[in-house]
Amino acid sequence: MEKAWIAVLRKEALSELRLRSSLITAILFAVFSVVCISFATYDLQISPQLGSGLLSLSMLFAAVISLPRVMLVEVESKTIDLLRLMGNPGDVFWGKAIYNLIFMAFTSIVLTLLFLGFTHVGVGNYALLAICMAGSSAAFAGTVTLCGALVTHASNQTALAGILSVPLLLPLSFLAVSGLRVALDVQGTFNAGNGMIAGLGLLSYGLATLAVGPYLFAVVWKR
Repeated sequence: MEKAWIAVLRKEALSELRLRSSLITAILFAVFSVVCISFATYDLQISPQLGSGLLSLSMLFAAVISLPRVMLVEVESKTIDLLRLMGNPGDVFWGKAIYNLIFMAFTSIVLTLLFLGFTHVGVGNYALLAICMAGSSAAFAGTVTLCGALVTHASNQTALAGILSVPLLLPLSFLAVSGLRVALDVQGTFNAGNGMIAGLGLLSYGLATLAVGPYLFAVVWKR
């Protein structure tokens, strides 16, 4: 028998394959943001500090724009009450959070490749870059999925979900900038140990978000 969270994950994947709204929105945002950055810095050598900030900001906006849809689509399709009635909160959270994790990981890879391809930014530590991308994707998935559940009964849910997510994602942004600054440092200017600490802290933040998420989700899901 198929596990409930796998059924939720499969439903989200099939829905996205049919509509493609979130995927198209994320890809278009990634393309336009990177193209605008490349035009603005055409004759400039972007420093690791500036590059890490621009990449982190692009990932943050892509997550806030796209990820809340996984919960809000239930409100739009009027299936949220049925899902509350039949679905276990933990299974619903894991199915939707894992979908968001996969979605955000794909978006992060596309955004990073475009960013590196269109700007004069190199990579000094590929392992640290991968850790930062994985930790950011996990933290975005857990946090935004939870915030999407909090605003299901409110008006203008997408904007409100983004507003609620921002304070929770500020520590993530700080760690992401600190880690990516070292990962993008080709010259070895910054301390690699500090960068790895930031990267591992980012990964721990993401894992903690996913670990605590089901319990917080259960409180708001059955209200």
